[in-house]
Formats: sequence, C-alpha cells, structure tokens
Amino acid sequence: MSHPAVPGAHLRSLDPDPHRGEEIEFRSPGERAPEEKAHTRHVRLAGFLGGLVLGILIYALMPGDVPHAAKLTAATAVLMGVWWMTEALPLPATALLPLVVFPTLGTDVTFDKVGASYGNNIIFLFMGGFLLALAMQRWNLHRRIALLTVKVMGTRPTQMVAGFMVATGFLSMWVSNTATAVMMLPIGVSVLLLVTKIGAEATAHDAAAGSPAGGSVEGSTPGPTSGATAGSGDGAVGSADDAPATAVADADPESAEVKDEIIKSNFGTALMLGIAYAASIGSLGTIIGTPPNTLMAGYLSDAHGITIGFGQWMLVGVPLAVVLLAVCWFLLTKVLFKPEISEIPGGKELIQEELHKLGPMSSGEKRVLVLFVLAALAWIFVPVLFDDPLISDAGIAVAAGLLLFLCPAGAARGVRLLDWDSAVKLPWGVLLLFGGGLALSAQFSSSGLTEWIGERAAGLGGLPTVLLVLLMAGGILLLTELTSNTATAATFLPVAGGVAMGIGVDPMFLAIPVALAATCAFMLPVATPPNAIAFGSGYVTVGQMIRGGVWLNLAALVLITITTMTLAVWVFGLAY
Repeated sequence: MSHPAVPGAHLRSLDPDPHRGEEIEFRSPGERAPEEKAHTRHVRLAGFLGGLVLGILIYALMPGDVPHAAKLTAATAVLMGVWWMTEALPLPATALLPLVVFPTLGTDVTFDKVGASYGNNIIFLFMGGFLLALAMQRWNLHRRIALLTVKVMGTRPTQMVAGFMVATGFLSMWVSNTATAVMMLPIGVSVLLLVTKIGAEATAHDAAAGSPAGGSVEGSTPGPTSGATAGSGDGAVGSADDAPATAVADADPESAEVKDEIIKSNFGTALMLGIAYAASIGSLGTIIGTPPNTLMAGYLSDAHGITIGFGQWMLVGVPLAVVLLAVCWFLLTKVLFKPEISEIPGGKELIQEELHKLGPMSSGEKRVLVLFVLAALAWIFVPVLFDDPLISDAGIAVAAGLLLFLCPAGAARGVRLLDWDSAVKLPWGVLLLFGGGLALSAQFSSSGLTEWIGERAAGLGGLPTVLLVLLMAGGILLLTELTSNTATAATFLPVAGGVAMGIGVDPMFLAIPVALAATCAFMLPVATPPNAIAFGSGYVTVGQMIRGGVWLNLAALVLITITTMTLAVWVFGLAY
C-alpha cells in the first residue's frame, strides 16, 4: 500500500539549514555531520600531501644499491608517520596501508603474510585486557576501587591529591588511561566544587558579619583561592568582596565564576593535573597498560625473537611508575602548586556519600574482582612456576575474557559478567593501529631496511650506551608532545632496533626508552587523551599544564634512563 507523499519532504531532506528543528530528522547522518574547523582541514590536507611527497622523495633519494623492498618500506614508514602525526586519515585507517602497499607494489610478501601481523598474539593480550576493563566498568568495580583508595589516603589536600593519583595510577595499569581519566576527573571536580562552595559561603558569611575572611590555618574552612592567614582581609559588611563570594557560592558548577575560582586555586590545579598525569604514569607498569608497551613487546618478539613476560615487565614498569608518581606528587603539591588550605571541609563525607551511592558490593562486582585477580596472578606467576608454560600471556587474557562471557553475574537470570553489547565498545581502532605498526615493523626486518639503517648508524658505536638511551628517550619525549604516543612508538621502534643492531648493542636498550618515553607526555593538551580531558573540563589552563609538565618531562627523562640502565639490565640480563 502506498502512502501519500508529504508535501515538500524531498526539499526538507536536503535542507542545509541545521536550525529547522524537526526537519533535521529527514537528513542522513552524513548530512548532519558538522563541518570541520578550517585549521583542522588545512593541517590534514598538508599532512596528506606532505606525506606523499616525503615518501616519494625518500624512495628516490635512497642509494641505488638498496633493494626495492627496503626503499618501499622506508617510503611507506615516512608516509604513515606523517599521516599518523597529522591525522590526515583516521589513525586506524592509516594503519591499514601495509595491507595494500606491500603486497601490490613489487615486494615478495603476500597479503596473508602482511595480514598475519594484525592477528599477532600481543593484540589478543591487549584485547583480553580490554575485556577485563570493560567488565570492571560494567559493574562499577573501578569506581569503588578508586573511592576506597581516596578514602584510605585521607582528606587533607596533599593526601587527597595523593589518593586520587594512586587510585588513577593503579587503575590505568589495567584500564585504558583515557577511560581512567574520564572516570576520575568528575570525582575530583566534585571535591573541588565542594571546597569552592564551602569556601565562598564562609567568605560571604565572614564578610556579612564583619569578621576576617579567608584563613588557611588548621581546622579552618577557607576558600581555595584566598591564600590568606587568619586575621587577614578587610571584609566589611557590604564590601565589594561580598558579592563575588556569594555569587560563587550560589553559582552553577559549570559557570565561568566557579571554573575561574578553581583555576586560581593551587589545590584545584594540583588535583586536576595529578589525575591526568597519573593516568599516563600508571599505565607504564604493565604491558597492557599503554599501547607503546604492547607494541614494544610485539616488535621485540617478531623482529628479534625476544619474549617479554607480563611479570617480567612489571619488575621494570611498576617501580618506574611508583617513583615517577611520587615525584609528580611532590612537584605538584610541594613545589609548583602548594595547596592554600590545610583541611578539606566535608571531604570525608563527600567520599562516603559517593560510596553510599554505590551500595554494597554486588555479586557481579565480586566475581569480576575474582577473575581480575586470578588473571593478574596468572600473568605474574605462570612464567615463574613453569619453564615451558602451556598457556601464554595472550592465552591467559583470552581465557579471562571468555570466562567473563560464561560466568553468571548472580543478578537477574541469564545475565553474565560481560555481554556483547558491552564488549563491542572495545577500541577496535587501537587494535588495528597495533596491527599496522607490527606489519610495518615486520617489513623493516624482512626487506633488509633494519640492516641498512644499522650500517649507517655504525658510527654511533663510539658513544656510551647511557648517552644513546638518553638521546633516544629525549627525542621521543619531545616528539610525543605533538603526536599520538601509539603512532610515535609504531614509527620509531623499528628505527631504534636498526640503530641498535648497527652499533652492536642489544635492541632492548633503545626499544625500551622509545616505548616508555612515548607515553610520558605531560606538557600539552594534545599530547595524551588524559591531558586533553583535563584541559577540556575547563578547570586547567594550558599555562598550568606546561608549567607542571616541563618539570615532569625532565624527571621522566632521567628516570627512564636510570630504569633502562639498571632495572632492565637486571631483569632481562642485558650487557653493555
């Protein structure tokens, strides 16, 4: 049965005006997509064309005795690197280039051989970790862990910053640093809003009573920006200071007045930056914590036959993360942004209220926690207890993921710990990015490009190994401030491996600092997703982030170098 046409419907469906109310529903999702900013379009176009030009130049300028496959690999690496750094194409889309370029442009590899990199066991290790993280998020286990950690650490400003950082750092070892920051920052903002409101109300009350306002002595309830000691301030009745304080006390949490108060607060800055930085720092502790670690493990396994166990890496990564987290806390709360208050009024009550909202632990939470602990213990102890384990780290991860789909949650009948509607939220793009990076790395080895780079880098052999580690980490630290940490690691890991082979040192000496430094970007909002989330909240300025990040970058450079030359040497038996 046909339906009468709606007069003008064909016109409304093509209407470009986005302000016509219900008529928008006639337009397709593509038509409703917002226009990109001009700057973004220009950067992407420049990156697209620049990558093509640089790739062609690299191919043309390499010596004639270099095999075609090696020249093509170098050109493709430059092309992918530029496209990744400028996001000329979406990062996962660029990661698909090896599947097209290498099998079709005259190399000896087949599509199946290149495609095997996209099913590398390291990718399944990361996928299993993602499934555990999604199950934790589905049952709010991650939120309970965070709140309990903050509660245990205390509610003095410096203690609370430490509590938030420890909780964030621990979670980011297992959950993506982006998801961790998304969860923790709103809790931190709740604390800041409470402090701001109580401080503003106290200031308004003192002003109305004609008593001194502010005061950050023990037991007082000052505003976070007063910075005054007891007895300071004028605060006469009807003074000009009265109106702003009252306005802030009554303002919307998202209002400019409240955000301005928090931005001016050292405590607010330390807390917001502490959460963002801890999300990146904590992820250094495990292979699955951050993509560069996973890429490094995959590259060393495929290109050099070096296997890094989950527990082995924790012996290197966890101490580094703990020390860097402590340094970060000290810099933020004792040097750069000393909190103006000595006690957070209502802090314990706020955390307790948030825990009360969660209620008692559900059976689903308990079962996810048990599986999480069992998986972590298996990753750590299976390689220690068995010389030739029947199951690999990736196998443990996949087994844990399967158990999440199998185990009933103990809630409504038929409900499992994880369902596909939740699992489909896996960051598939990141997994494709891993595959592209590993495919590129494999081609470096099979084409002979790694050996050619090594021959050209032989002149660096006279430099001390510690200086090479320092230079490699420093260069990556600078670059990753402007580019994706995953893309940076994927591009430079095979280059570092080639240099290491050329100068006769173990490739781990240069691969480890590349992976670690790629995650340690603290200066700019664009450097990492946690930085961007903190800046996007409106409670941190770029200047504050640069001020904190520059010192933390220097600390990271020193600690990465020390870790590589000490812990890594001990754990992996490296010689130099």
